[in-house]
Amino acid sequence: MAAVLRLVLAGVRGGNRATALAAVVVAALATAGIVAGLSVRDQGGPRVDRLYVEAGRPDLVVYGTPEALETVRRDRALADSSPVVRYVAATVALHAEPVDARVDALSGPAATGGNPPGRAPTVDGPDPGTGAGPGRPLLRTGRWPVPGATDEVVFDRAAATDAGIRVGDRVEVTVAGRPYPLTVVGTAIDLTDCFHPDCDPIRLFVDAATLSRLAPAPGDTDTGAPTSPDPTAGTPTSPAPGRSGALLVGRLTDPADAEAVAARLLADGQVTGVQTWADTRDDILIRDRIFGASLAGFGLFVLVAAAFVVAGTATARLLVRRREIALLASVGYTGRQLVAGLVGEIVLLGTTGALAGGIAGSLLAPYLQVGLTNPLGRPAPRIAPLTLLGAGVLVVLILGVATGLPALRAARQPASEVLRDRPPRAVTPDRVARLLDRLRLGTTVRYGIGAVLVRPGRTALTAGAVAVAVAALVVGGGFTATMDRLVAEPAYTGDPYDVVVAPASGTDPQRLVAALSGIPEVGGWYSQTDRRALLGDRTFLSRAVGGDPDDAGFVVREGRPLRAAGEALVGYGLLHRLDLRVGDTVPVRVDDIPLTLTVVGWYSETEDTGEVLLYRAEQLPGVPPDAFLVSAQPEGTPGALAAVLRDRLGTDATVRIRASDPDELGTFTVAVRLMAGLLLAVGLAHLGTGLLSGARERSRALGVLRAVGFTVRQTVGQAAAGGAALGLLAASVGLPLGLVAHRLLADRATIGMGAGPGLAEAPPLFLLLGTVPGTVLAGAVAGALATRRLARRAASELVRWE
Repeated sequence: MAAVLRLVLAGVRGGNRATALAAVVVAALATAGIVAGLSVRDQGGPRVDRLYVEAGRPDLVVYGTPEALETVRRDRALADSSPVVRYVAATVALHAEPVDARVDALSGPAATGGNPPGRAPTVDGPDPGTGAGPGRPLLRTGRWPVPGATDEVVFDRAAATDAGIRVGDRVEVTVAGRPYPLTVVGTAIDLTDCFHPDCDPIRLFVDAATLSRLAPAPGDTDTGAPTSPDPTAGTPTSPAPGRSGALLVGRLTDPADAEAVAARLLADGQVTGVQTWADTRDDILIRDRIFGASLAGFGLFVLVAAAFVVAGTATARLLVRRREIALLASVGYTGRQLVAGLVGEIVLLGTTGALAGGIAGSLLAPYLQVGLTNPLGRPAPRIAPLTLLGAGVLVVLILGVATGLPALRAARQPASEVLRDRPPRAVTPDRVARLLDRLRLGTTVRYGIGAVLVRPGRTALTAGAVAVAVAALVVGGGFTATMDRLVAEPAYTGDPYDVVVAPASGTDPQRLVAALSGIPEVGGWYSQTDRRALLGDRTFLSRAVGGDPDDAGFVVREGRPLRAAGEALVGYGLLHRLDLRVGDTVPVRVDDIPLTLTVVGWYSETEDTGEVLLYRAEQLPGVPPDAFLVSAQPEGTPGALAAVLRDRLGTDATVRIRASDPDELGTFTVAVRLMAGLLLAVGLAHLGTGLLSGARERSRALGVLRAVGFTVRQTVGQAAAGGAALGLLAASVGLPLGLVAHRLLADRATIGMGAGPGLAEAPPLFLLLGTVPGTVLAGAVAGALATRRLARRAASELVRWE
């Protein structure tokens, strides 16, 4: 053991520093990519779970009339509940666009101030003064409104951060067309739905006196709960401004029963909407999960590339150290000791790199988080020992195997042959020459390709590393194109409209229908009414669609569009959750109305991760729509259409443009591009290293060629031809590999969003067309640069075997 340890330390100290550094860097990059991806995927969950506990375990949010909710508070399944919370629907301008808001009346300790005197709240710390049952809002900055104050508001923290609203700012809350200026005295997090901009409405908290000032006449109650999130855009519909309602939040005796309790409450007909914590948690974390899984996938690309790089580097390094290995064998080292020593070197170097990369990936992960930054801020860097250990062991294991195989082969070579300067075995040059003769290539090209073919093992490893890098580049380009398509064509995310028109309280929907039909800038519209539907003991979002069926331009992936009463379209998520097929009949209950629907198709939808049921509004007679979704004429723009609608509709409705791509999507695309570029750099660097090692090994052959009349330009041209051949081989393998991998990874991402498979957009055409010639050119340049200095040496110096 001591002899092996001395051998390892001697190899690390006396080996080629560039090769050792390459091993450390490759291990660091591979570990950093894997750890960062896994950390991003996992870091959001614990933070959200801590909020859930801090908020008193809000297992169930129930919407309905105050009287019905008082009955629900006595339900046997609830261990505790909040007081019945009154609210009014409103709008607030963020970034000069109206955003739906729900203004809640504070009750209990929160109404008298959330923090003990003299204690300021912290961003991530507890809020001990708001113990008013489960689901209490969590104060993060400022204070709660003073009791009796009629102009103070605690603002939704996610929306406040997004819009740059701070404590002390004045905001204008509009209720039923009437503006009310309020002063922001704090910001808070609320867990009755996911966060802005993924979910609307945003939540505002005021004293009961302020709510009495804002609320319309009693009896005009809201008909349901807020809707759920869309990973690429804001939620389209919310309660109409001016409508009032009530909710309560319950903590269940057994949180696992949330879905069954929600189904029972809906079936009893006492409530108008129910939302479980499991649904809300999934909605909050969907971005982090998809983004983290994508980064982890790229980390695996780095790992595969690392295996090729290390195997190729180890092979080249062992060829250079053949005489050293033979001398060690001649002085008594056994083959097992030699292999253990050589593998020990790479394990030591790999462990160093894995440790550095794991720490770097852990420190980088907070800056890659998406979806939770605005409400929660950046998480503190956290090193997860198990994640770091698992990624490190995987990386070091692959490095060890990649080194052990060529080491075993090198240790088995007879020492007498190696010490006589006999060149290492290769493919017989005569066989290569006969093959190239059939191709009728020029002399320079023949010699260059021949030099590559003589070493098939090394060629395969070098080409493999570049092929993986090319595949990662294709995947990165395709991923970016796919996300850009989902943003540019919102129908693929279930949002085939440009502008949302939410009727004000008391507005006759038919008046809006007549107005929309008479505006030339309107290309089409459809109405939408959201309700929780019940099927057995399962609940999910259902959406009644009215207006001309042709104007509801959902992207139907299988089957046909929704045309008449009795038909249903389902999102991909619901299709799989309920194990449905096109043609199946689904008996559901909506607002205590039994509906028997035939599934005529499934469509692309990202809201509620695709767990959405569409049916015609005629099956909910007398129920006013939540909103009208309006599309512009082909030559129009959403901004111009919104301006016209605001002018024509006045106070009858609130008009807002469909939310566009959130800024955090930029974090995703930048990270994917950086990972792809990093892999490409690693692959090209290894290509250059492999060609340089091959050129040094062929130095005597280059000297012979120079002696018989080859010029420096011709010898450099040979190396360029060999590098170009390697690039062609790598691109020919990497391009189709990347297309297949892109399809698999993109399908995984779009299925996770709920939109279903088959939405992968092809990588940009310039990338596809430029991949092969670009890789060939890179190989040619690398080959020329690797041989240029050697080719200029005197032939007498080159012919000596070194």
